[in-house]
Amino acid sequence: MGASILVIADDLTGAADSAAAFTSSGHRCVVSLDALFTLGDTPDTIVVIDTDSRDMLASDAFAITAAAISRHSPTEVFIKIDSTLRGNIRVTVEAALSALSALKVQPDRILICPAFPQLGRTVTNGRVHVHGVPLDGPNLFELFDGLRTKGHVEIPDVQTDHDLAIAVGSVVGSALGTTLWVGSAGLARHVGASTEPNDSALNGGENLAVTRQPCSRVVVIAGSQHPSTLEQIVALDPSTNIAALHPLDPQFSARAEQAARGADGLVLTGGATARIVLDLLEVRSLDVRGEVEPGIAWSTGRGRSGNITVVTKAGGFGDTLALQRAADFLSRS
Repeated sequence: MGASILVIADDLTGAADSAAAFTSSGHRCVVSLDALFTLGDTPDTIVVIDTDSRDMLASDAFAITAAAISRHSPTEVFIKIDSTLRGNIRVTVEAALSALSALKVQPDRILICPAFPQLGRTVTNGRVHVHGVPLDGPNLFELFDGLRTKGHVEIPDVQTDHDLAIAVGSVVGSALGTTLWVGSAGLARHVGASTEPNDSALNGGENLAVTRQPCSRVVVIAGSQHPSTLEQIVALDPSTNIAALHPLDPQFSARAEQAARGADGLVLTGGATARIVLDLLEVRSLDVRGEVEPGIAWSTGRGRSGNITVVTKAGGFGDTLALQRAADFLSRS
């Protein structure tokens, strides 16, 4: 595999956590909040596009995904999907296949694996389980039944991180050519490990990790109503700067912007919340530096008020102290 990989994600926390998974293997990753963003001729950089399409109409999600892929003409595509199967998942995969076909690229295999065992997401017989509890709704075989492709569709059982490594290794080690990857950050970690990073990307990642400075003002902005996030908010140290917002609050944007004012470090939980806050701050891209812990990414960006360090976390990720550890990460060197 070459290093020219384009990642398409349908929300910002997913974009960041998949990028962070790639950085764990030494890759440089940039997350763009603009679906038509182009980075130029930089084969050492993995571009991750947040299409913000999870809640779009299916037709709009198809169009924005196809346009992003067509603009980049990548050699490899990774479709980052929600590990609990929210969003326009099948439509996004269909859009990717359509765009690749127009570019004269026909994937030989489509590997579909939303499992993220480190965070309790597993797959058995096409059924996603979260901490052992099966999700309602169609299973993966039903969801992708009749997918129009000449490639071989694979939906492996995954209970452990080792199972993920085997699934990726069987594809990378085969005689077949192009693979369309469809999965979570758990899958991204192993795809990244199978791809050799450019030396300059690896060295840059090491230097950035060493030179990170503590933030002087850290604010946690939580808009997710997931039970995990609500427990994490309660567990925060009372001295933590926290703005716990409800997504249906008509003053959501105004309150979020006020909370972020003057902060040089932000912990954002919930993909929609993260996107709204960064849009308000006019941050158009993030250089993803690594992980605070699996599924929780840290990045740097520049907005209208200057440089900022950001931790992003999906609402359902992490144990009770995950938000506290994220805030501590930013406030300490």
